[in-house]
Amino acid sequence: MSRLFVIPTMIEAAELIRIAGFRQSGAPGFFDLPGTDWNLMIAGIGTVPVIYNLTKHFSASRYEKVIHGGIAGSYFLPLQPGEVVQVTRDTFADVGIDHGGIFRWIFHEGLWNPDEKPFRFGWMEVPEDPSLKLECVSSITVDLVTASPERKARMIDKFNPQAESMEGAAVFYVCLKEDIPVIQIRAISNYTGIRDRKSWKVDEAIESLTKALTKLL
Repeated sequence: MSRLFVIPTMIEAAELIRIAGFRQSGAPGFFDLPGTDWNLMIAGIGTVPVIYNLTKHFSASRYEKVIHGGIAGSYFLPLQPGEVVQVTRDTFADVGIDHGGIFRWIFHEGLWNPDEKPFRFGWMEVPEDPSLKLECVSSITVDLVTASPERKARMIDKFNPQAESMEGAAVFYVCLKEDIPVIQIRAISNYTGIRDRKSWKVDEAIESLTKALTKLL
């Protein structure tokens, strides 16, 4: 069976596509690597397009492994922009109820079972891949990027994450429901809690991400 890179945007994937020699095939946003069993999908930004695109694709194709790569924000000062990590624990941090300005997580409200596959205590966990030689971290997936100190403090208090993305838990959710082995590799582009794009190191993060993903080919 084939292996699949799942990357949110063409910006994050372009250098990998160029260096490795992926070529566009069939559906828009889908690429293959001639002479190999590797494919690459541009899955979109945020949980909704990722879940839709992956579920639709898996209805017709099966994979030995999915490698989800992208950039992420850091909650943890030692986790600096440009560093690459493996996310082994992720969850949907924005899904819940607003109780008069106080956020209540969907699992704490009893609306989702925190131990129903693929969750365990409301989190999704995957095994560490020691061959990657990357630090393993806990991340949260959000639909609202954390760009204020107040929201950052709330997220730390509730989830104590080391990183944040907009797609990670969505990829985990679909793959684990479909019993497809998955790993998530993220390169840090910025610190959460500050919406200052000038301080972000997106280019450096994508360069680091590309190097890490290329080693898997």
